[in-house]
Amino acid sequence: MTSIAFITTCKSRLMHVQQTLPMMVAQAPDEIIFVDYGCPQQSGAWVQAHCPGVKVVRMDDDPGFCAARARNAGAAASTSDWLCFIDADVRTAPGWLAWLRDHLRTDAYWRAARLPDGTRDRETWGTFLCTRASFEQLGGFDEVFRGWGGEDADLYQRLGASGLHEQNYPLAFVSAISHGDHLRVLHHDNKDMRLQWAIINAYRDIKAYASDPASKAQMLPQETRQSIMDQVTSRVRQLGANPQVPLPAFKVNVSRDKLIGAGLRLRTTASLVFEIALDPKKRQDD
Repeated sequence: MTSIAFITTCKSRLMHVQQTLPMMVAQAPDEIIFVDYGCPQQSGAWVQAHCPGVKVVRMDDDPGFCAARARNAGAAASTSDWLCFIDADVRTAPGWLAWLRDHLRTDAYWRAARLPDGTRDRETWGTFLCTRASFEQLGGFDEVFRGWGGEDADLYQRLGASGLHEQNYPLAFVSAISHGDHLRVLHHDNKDMRLQWAIINAYRDIKAYASDPASKAQMLPQETRQSIMDQVTSRVRQLGANPQVPLPAFKVNVSRDKLIGAGLRLRTTASLVFEIALDPKKRQDD
């Protein structure tokens, strides 16, 4: 039988974990991995006391919170064939695991179904499943993402680019505990979610341009990705503080190798130039 791991992470969300983790335990997956990412509420200790069958992973070396790194650590601590990532504030309904066991296919990754109007429920956006093999092949979540959001959509794009189809499980199986945005940005330097979305969108677009068209599922080297994120973050924050200041463009250097036959290899080297500037249609007071 296919084995399934539930993986959840926590920093300052113990009040949510106390509601949602018992629901995960009741589903009885093959394993549950709980990542205590330096939680000031000692959530790992609570889990060990109240849910002794859950494996606790502790990470105490980061004063902030990196969801991508926490989830990667949870995946590394598991042994199951399928990895199911569930945010700490997401409730799981009875019968979900049984439905998954009956429907999962290895040529797909699985997300919650869309709302009746065709949009996604943003509060359950990050709750999904994929095979361990697919996750490891792609290098997991991109840990360059810091601050709130982006790392899950980035992985969905790479899973799709690798040839996997997106499939959906019924939305009724998951629901989120509603809360304010202050919790989403509590452990992040950037508290402005409007600027955070701009940073995420620019970083993902530049990564897509700079990636090899033949292997967009794979990540650029970590050094290149971190440089892109640093450049994007700096420029977006500067424009957020002073929209009228002109900022210089920046370059991303990429090189690609391709076998062309007869024992020969073609190497292409390019410098891509990017500029982030104020939208001319935007009002200064927007």
